[in-house]
Amino acid sequence: MDRLIVTGASGLLGSNLVETLKYRFNILGTYGNNPVRFKGAKTARLDILSGTDVEGAIRHFSPQAIIHCAAETRVDFCEDHPEEAFRINEEGARIVASASARHGVRVIYISTDSVFDGARGGYREQDDPHPLNVYAKSKLAGEKAVTARCDNPLIVRTNIFGWNVQPRLTLAEWVFQSLSEGGRIPGFTDILFSPLLVNDLARMIGDLMNGKLKGIYHVGARDRSSKFDFARAIARLFGMSEEAVFPSRAGDASFKAMRPRDTSLDVTRVTEALGAPMPTIAEGLERFKKLREEGFVERLRSSRIPEGG
Repeated sequence: MDRLIVTGASGLLGSNLVETLKYRFNILGTYGNNPVRFKGAKTARLDILSGTDVEGAIRHFSPQAIIHCAAETRVDFCEDHPEEAFRINEEGARIVASASARHGVRVIYISTDSVFDGARGGYREQDDPHPLNVYAKSKLAGEKAVTARCDNPLIVRTNIFGWNVQPRLTLAEWVFQSLSEGGRIPGFTDILFSPLLVNDLARMIGDLMNGKLKGIYHVGARDRSSKFDFARAIARLFGMSEEAVFPSRAGDASFKAMRPRDTSLDVTRVTEALGAPMPTIAEGLERFKKLREEGFVERLRSSRIPEGG
């Protein structure tokens, strides 16, 4: 099997990538401050801001590719800490890309739908990005750093939901937990997106890699939803009260960072590349529920090494 390094293996996408692709690739999953251990894959601590660390990992493991997931994704944190956001999301990407280029290792860079301003939605790969907040600006800078240093990078712009290896809840998990505890939660009616189940994204990344594809690909659901409708769909799916999700507006919330209103993606290019339609949001949510029923969540979270463990 091809050898593959996944940075950020202690995060939402990285952990699910390792769990999904470890049957297809020989994987080294790397982490920063949150150690993880996966059955059937190797793991190691790696400082993506250290060229020496990255070079050492590449020389030791000799991968054919690196999927660079490690990032600072807390949007409001990035707004308050722009230097750190750019250090991790741009400089980290530059260091990984530079080391990979020197060793002839392919880079798959995970970006975000937030590089667009959300003025209209349905964004295609050739549309000009116009990020509104520090997080999105730093991720776009990471795209450019990778593209400038690698001959054949694959840039994946996406928006994901799923079960997280860490205690930090994703949107879908927060909705599920809040409603399970009998709470009432707001759902933004003025934010539209086309989120993809993280496990589906992981599988698609493996397929795109096998196809030796390069350039930018928008990978998301083939439809779009407001966050309000997304939350109500979760309530309905799990047999909880839809009325517990009440309509709200992001424009009225006290976010530090601006949020784009419609970041839905045109997935024509990836659909043609993979020869299969992208899932709908409803199909992704059905699999989200099935993963919980099959015990996947417990298996995933058992990969997290407790502090001092």
